[in-house]
Amino acid sequence: MTTGGRMAALFLKKTLYLSFGMTMKRLNLLLVTLMLTCFSASAQFLDASSGLLQMPTAKMERDGTFMITNSYLNEHSLPSSGWGYDTFSYGFNVTFWSRMEVGYVCVIFDGKRRPNPSDRDLIMFNQDRHFTGKLQLLKEGDFGLDWLPSIAVGVSDPTTASSTNGYIDGAVAGTGNGFFNRWFAVASKDFQTPWGRVGAHLAYQYNQRSDYAINGPAAGVDWSPVWLQNRWLLDEVRLIAEYDSRTFNTGIIASVWDNRFELMFELQNMKWINFGARFKVLLLRDREKRLW
Repeated sequence: MTTGGRMAALFLKKTLYLSFGMTMKRLNLLLVTLMLTCFSASAQFLDASSGLLQMPTAKMERDGTFMITNSYLNEHSLPSSGWGYDTFSYGFNVTFWSRMEVGYVCVIFDGKRRPNPSDRDLIMFNQDRHFTGKLQLLKEGDFGLDWLPSIAVGVSDPTTASSTNGYIDGAVAGTGNGFFNRWFAVASKDFQTPWGRVGAHLAYQYNQRSDYAINGPAAGVDWSPVWLQNRWLLDEVRLIAEYDSRTFNTGIIASVWDNRFELMFELQNMKWINFGARFKVLLLRDREKRLW
């Protein structure tokens, strides 16, 4: 091969190598982007935890379940003192011992979108961060009692930060920080019917927010039609109706691909739209502690 031929071959080799490398980087970037934006149970998408649409349930995920949730939230799902516009949220949740959940949720601020924004609003692009937790006190069928419902207690955004005390300040009432504060107790019971599983849920929720009042009973029902179960990639479809102490909501949650993904669509108060996506992975398998 001539010198020119060798140089041409070397140039072609390097070009192919660089092109392949850039292609792989783009593919990796695309995969990561998809994971962050599309992966996101029973789902309570507002708080990235298990539940219905806006209200909690006493049901839990399997031990070691890790969930990533992404949601589009209309302004009526949010405290008016903090938003006044539609936004997005994302969160993480882990289940321990099939009896306890802990989560971390971020809700995006974009102050320029507020009605009549102040000077502070115009430079406000940040995110509100809060923690969630739920503890299941009783599981259905405990002590051999088939009629026994699941019972759980939980909290969202239990504390807030101050310049002096850090995250030990409990002043979450009113319209200040601690936007998503609430405490709840809830009971859930499943019923098997010829038409599919039906879940009934009754809760009491409480906070002292004047911009996001959740004080009073909440009730919900979800139905998984038997003819919409285990259909190719579709595992289950849940039709949901609930009253969450503030609004009456209806929606649908579809689980696909061995319950790894969930897709949610909600009509809050029968007119405002929320939707979200969730990715779930089982970090531990039963007692063997093996990766899924």
